[in-house]
Amino acid sequence: MYLLLDIGNTRSKAMLASSAGSMQRLDLQSSTVDVSAVQAVYYAAVAGQDKVQLLKKQLQLHNAPWRQIESDAYSFGVRNCYSQPHLLGVDRWLGVLGANWLQPDTDVLVVDAGTAVTLDWLSAGGEHQGGWILPGLKLQQQSVVQKTAKVFNADTHQARLQLGDDTVSCLQNGCLAAVLGSIQQAWQLQPMQQLVLTGGDAPFLAPYLKQYPLRLEPDLLFYGLSRFIDS
Repeated sequence: MYLLLDIGNTRSKAMLASSAGSMQRLDLQSSTVDVSAVQAVYYAAVAGQDKVQLLKKQLQLHNAPWRQIESDAYSFGVRNCYSQPHLLGVDRWLGVLGANWLQPDTDVLVVDAGTAVTLDWLSAGGEHQGGWILPGLKLQQQSVVQKTAKVFNADTHQARLQLGDDTVSCLQNGCLAAVLGSIQQAWQLQPMQQLVLTGGDAPFLAPYLKQYPLRLEPDLLFYGLSRFIDS
């Protein structure tokens, strides 16, 4: 078995993967986490190395090698379009690699809707063609509230694609429209054969994107990460 880790600034996610390709979610907060059969650890980290060291101490995997995966110019038939490939966020790179594995020979728009929303275009021939980065739903709302004197928000997230009739609904609905509008504009700019949607806000956004050939993949990053097993 292999342990796959997505080490973020806010939280870390884990998956157990077999050599046959099957994957199983792992709760790192559980006191009964059994990693005794892990042969190696493959991880992507946008957080600092201090968080990586804490996880190493927590998991006590002294005999298993740890391999950090970073963005590269070329991997598994996929070419990074950045002139400095290492500057492409590793979460975006792994999302592109995951989409390429799940949808081979397909033009794909990869949308990762998390704290930030990222959009990446991937050609059927494996060329990463570029992308966009914009604030996610919550980050947009927080920015408006923090930078204005009389706009406020609520703890509950009740955005709808409709006109707002109070400050909270105007704010939340407007931010939703901005994210959906960006995806719509991206598709108009360069339509693809498939839209692959991932990230924490993906289930909330999916019902508004039914007009596209949509594939919802919550574990997209891990599909990309799993390609490095024994590579």
